[in-house]
Amino acid sequence: MSRIPKRIFLLLIVVVGFAFQTSVPVIKEAHHHMKFENKYVRVFDVVVPAGDETLYHVHSNDYVFVSLGPATLKAQLLGQPETDLILKDGEVRFSKATITHRVINHSSTPFHNITVEILASPGIKEDKDPMINVPGYSVVLENDRVRVDRLVLDPGQSTGMHTHNLMSLGIALTASKVAYDSPGQPQQIGEFQPGVFNWHGEKRTHSLTNIGNTRFEAIEIEWK
Repeated sequence: MSRIPKRIFLLLIVVVGFAFQTSVPVIKEAHHHMKFENKYVRVFDVVVPAGDETLYHVHSNDYVFVSLGPATLKAQLLGQPETDLILKDGEVRFSKATITHRVINHSSTPFHNITVEILASPGIKEDKDPMINVPGYSVVLENDRVRVDRLVLDPGQSTGMHTHNLMSLGIALTASKVAYDSPGQPQQIGEFQPGVFNWHGEKRTHSLTNIGNTRFEAIEIEWK
C-alpha cells in the first residue's frame, strides 16, 4: 500500500477538522423542534437523548431557555474547549446573540428544554414588577429584553386577582390542574404537563387557583 504524502495528509486533517466545525442555523438543528412563532417570539422544544449531541448551531437572536428536569452536560462554543453545563430542574438562563455552540449529553437521561427566542420588543415599559406582591410569584431573571417570573402554587393556593401588563409566554414545569378566573368571564380549567406553553399577546387580569393534588410550578417570560 502506498503511503500518503505528508502535505496531503495534513490537508486532509484540516479539511476533516473544518467539516466538524461547520454550523447550521438553530432552526435547522435536528434536536430543536420549532413549535410556535410570531413577530415577537420563536419557541423550540429541545430534546437531546442520552449519549447524543447537537450539531454546532447558531442562535442569531437573544434567547431564554428553561430546563425541564436536571441535566449534566458538556457545552462547547465554536472553536473553544468543552465546558461543564450543569442544570437544575426548572432552571432559567438567558443568552445574548450571536452565539454558535453545541451541547453534548454524556449522561444516561435525555436533556429536555424549552428554548425561547426574543425576536422583537413591543416597547412597553413598566416602572416596577406588578407581580411583586402577588402570592406565589418571584422574579428569577431580569434584563433589558425580558423579565422572568416563577409561579409556585401548592394545592388549594391562589394568586388572587392580578393584572399582566406585558405580553408573555408561560411554560409549565409540573403536571398540575389550575382554575383561571377573569372578571366577567366563565371559569376556565387548565391541565398541564411539563413543557406545555401558552403565548399571551395582550394585557390580562385574572386569578389562578391550584385545584389539583400536586404543586403547580410555571415560568412566565415577559417581553419589555
